Amino acid sequence: MTGNRIVAYIDGGARGNPGPAGYGVRIETSAGTIVGELNGAIGVATNNVAEYWGLIAALTYLDEHGFRDVLIRSDSQLLTKQMRGEYRVRNQTLRTLYGQAMTLVGRVGHVEFEHVPREQNVAADQLANAAMNDAKTDAGDALGEVDRSIVQALSPGGSLPGAVLGLGLDVEEVTRVAQLFERYGDRFLSRIFTDTEAAYSRRRRFPAQHFTGRFAAKEAAMKALGTGHSQGVLWRDIEVVRVAGPPLLKFYGAAGRRFETMGAHRSLLTITHTRSLALAQVLLLAE
Repeated sequence: MTGNRIVAYIDGGARGNPGPAGYGVRIETSAGTIVGELNGAIGVATNNVAEYWGLIAALTYLDEHGFRDVLIRSDSQLLTKQMRGEYRVRNQTLRTLYGQAMTLVGRVGHVEFEHVPREQNVAADQLANAAMNDAKTDAGDALGEVDRSIVQALSPGGSLPGAVLGLGLDVEEVTRVAQLFERYGDRFLSRIFTDTEAAYSRRRRFPAQHFTGRFAAKEAAMKALGTGHSQGVLWRDIEVVRVAGPPLLKFYGAAGRRFETMGAHRSLLTITHTRSLALAQVLLLAE
């Protein structure tokens, strides 16, 4: 290990797996001096998803602060081996997060991964648990009926009326969406967002986070539909609507036709974001 190397300890977890989830990150110099600590509640997720959120948060911080020689320490053997290329990433949700993490690894430069026992990762674990406590406290009201339905559907023994016909998840960087707006202005907004979505996001205290959440929701919906950016599906064919309570999806045009062809009768959407990242998950359900 070089003398100026940065060491990032990461952890993540969920109460219920899936359930209210959070991550923790402690960043130090090679001599043990604390550089920074991060944590955040990420809504409803599994342990493995939360671990990847911790990694992405750490890599985003390291990239933004110009650290280019990094050792990532995690007590997750799965994440460590996947990032080393020793295990394939088979889960669709984790593949999305893995791709985001690999993009950030490329930006940072020299990044190595090391598995450590849980007792050597106590600080990150405590930060993650504090975030999970926040997520659990807010779960009753802030997540709303839609998110509770997703928890029920994904939990062991849980069920929802109708089969799950499509599942999509997407993670987006807030800075990326903000940069697209800076570069293309209203042309970008009018191509991606409906007037209702733009008006809602502009009213918020941090508009970029809400635009990014809706961008991620559209991406996740396209994945759930199985179309991606093809088969005539346009960004504005998928609209995120929120008046009171949790956000809802509306489908128009080619997206609406695909929704009907699949035999879907309703959709569930959850969006969560931090200052730097937004995540959206979509379920399409039969009657």
